[in-house]
Amino acid sequence: MVALLALSGCQWLAPKPSPPSPVTHTPVVQPPKMEEPDHYAAFRPIIPEVLMQPMPIRTMPIDEGKAELPKIESKPGDSTQSTIDELNQKITELEAQLAEARRVPPPVFAEEEILPPPALSKSEEPPPQSLPIINREGVRVYFDDLKNVRIEAADESLFMSNAWQLSAEGEETLRAIAAEIRASHSQAVLDIEGHTDSLMSDPNNPMQKHEIATTKTGVVMDFFVNALRWDAARIGTSSFGRSRPIADNGTPEGRAKNNRIELVIRDGTVQK
Repeated sequence: MVALLALSGCQWLAPKPSPPSPVTHTPVVQPPKMEEPDHYAAFRPIIPEVLMQPMPIRTMPIDEGKAELPKIESKPGDSTQSTIDELNQKITELEAQLAEARRVPPPVFAEEEILPPPALSKSEEPPPQSLPIINREGVRVYFDDLKNVRIEAADESLFMSNAWQLSAEGEETLRAIAAEIRASHSQAVLDIEGHTDSLMSDPNNPMQKHEIATTKTGVVMDFFVNALRWDAARIGTSSFGRSRPIADNGTPEGRAKNNRIELVIRDGTVQK
């Protein structure tokens, strides 16, 4: 194209560049300087200037366990001298009250008195229990820790040898026991307990002694109900097996004492 323009006698004019756009700078606006608020402005009209000044921290001296309140000091010729004097006077009064309070001994509270339970009147006192008298060989009568009457009878005095059947002597012993209970404790209930020694004939049967005690108590209860016409509702049985020995199981004499029947006379409902 330049060659054609030259032949035709025309002059090539290059386009002029556009002028650069002016650069504008946004002025930085500085935030207004915040003045620190005067927290005491509301109190300045009513509080003397001397009290508005920061006070140095001073520890309270302790002399023999007595603390003193700090005094406010002022310079001579200060216009607030009267106010300071009044405050110091108030501090002195508070110190005197504190010293007076320390001299008063703390109150002593007496221990709470535990009064004994009121005595029962004669109409409320439980009727005294008496031990039945049973003169039979192998029978012992005593009070237990709960003040229940216990009649202890050895197996030898009740059962046949090597059999859980009552012997003739055993039946006579139970008749004597029943007659005495009816005479002295007609309203009481009876609990029959079975006890054994610890000698195991079958080591593979841990319930062996419990089963023997259960059998013994069942025989005695059957005799009371069927032979002696005892009210079945006022009789219960308990089987303890070898768990409550009263003698040494290492001797024949001790085992004979542990093999026993105990009749417990209670003045309440029998626990079955």
